Order: sequence, then C-alpha cells, then structure tokens
Amino acid sequence: MASVAREHGALREHVVAALRAEIIDGRLGPGEPLRTEAIMERFGVSNSPLREAFAQLASERLVVVRRNRGASVAPLDRGAADDVLRVGGTLLEHVVVWGVPGYAPGDVAALRRAAVDFELALRSGDLVTAYAESDRFGAALLDRCGSPELAHAFRSLLPRLQRLVRLLGPHEYLALQGSLQAAVVASAEDGDAQSALLAVRSVWRQVSRAVEDLPDDRFGG
Repeated sequence: MASVAREHGALREHVVAALRAEIIDGRLGPGEPLRTEAIMERFGVSNSPLREAFAQLASERLVVVRRNRGASVAPLDRGAADDVLRVGGTLLEHVVVWGVPGYAPGDVAALRRAAVDFELALRSGDLVTAYAESDRFGAALLDRCGSPELAHAFRSLLPRLQRLVRLLGPHEYLALQGSLQAAVVASAEDGDAQSALLAVRSVWRQVSRAVEDLPDDRFGG
C-alpha cells in the first residue's frame, strides 16, 4: 500500500510541476481549458491523481476548478497583479533584512555562486539555465532568511509572482534579476542589511512598473 501511495503521489507531483511550469511561462494562457481526458492521456495518469493535481494548482491560484465545467487556467487582471507584486515585494524585503545579518561566510559564498552561474548562463544566451539559476538564487535567500514562516509565506505566493514577472520579455526580466542578485550579494558580503533592503526596493519598483506598463493583451484581455 505504501508503494502504491508513493507512486500515486509521484504521478500527481509530476503533473503539478509540468502544468505549473507551463502556466508560469505562458504556454498555457489565462482562461485556457485544461481538458481532463487530454491531460490524462498525455501524462498517463488516472482521474484521481489528476483531480489532486488540479486541487493543488487551484490552491496556488494558478487554476480555477468549477463543478460540472472542469478546470481552466486562472485569469490575470491588473488589480490582482498589483496586489501580488506589492505583497511579494514586502515579503522579499523581510527575507533580506532578516537574513543578511545572520549570514555565515558559507551562506554568502552560496549566493555568490548562484549569482555567478546565473550571469554566465545569461551571457551565453542560455535562458533556460538563467531562469533555473535565478530560481536557485531565490531558494538560497529563502533557506537563509531565518524564519520558516516567512519562507513558507513567500513560497506560497511564488508561483503567482513568477507568472507575473515572466509576462515580461526574458531579457528584461533577467536583466532586472541580475541587478537584484548583484546588489544583494554585495550587501551580504558587507553584512549590510539596510543596503540590501534599499536594493530590493529599487529593483522591485522597476519590476512593478514594467508589469504595470504591459499591454492588456499580455494579461489575456
């Protein structure tokens, strides 16, 4: 029974991870129906793990599930986007302010390595790896923020944040991410939480403005 449960859980997580990635990067657009039969055939899963996958994505507000109407990709609107970005920026400020003062040399080195790998990928034009290294840098920040509750709150919001910022062109978003990483690493090396805070605020304002300036059709409108 335990092995069956593990297999069931692995199937569910595989579907969740694949659909989440496709929603975040825009391959599945706002309002697009998620047809049960097609997805079951694609992933080779039964209805039970698929229902659980939809429920997980609905809890992340990436999917809407309606009785007798099935599941579809959650819509995007500017009001909700502004709120998510505002809350995300506030949480990120706390991540660096609470984390930086407690960084050990190994913590700073881990952030620096992630930032260097990101920069190398970006310079080489390997955008897939650049996105992955960007995510690795963010995970390193959360792991070292000193508060499991803060890390959990940020991770809960993260799929919606990623979906919004990736509405931007990859070069625009990744350039902003590079600026953020460089500033945070420099502040961490000096143990200067206030400089890290100011850097996060500055870059996050640029991110928010860039999303705000997107045309309506990027939001599915």
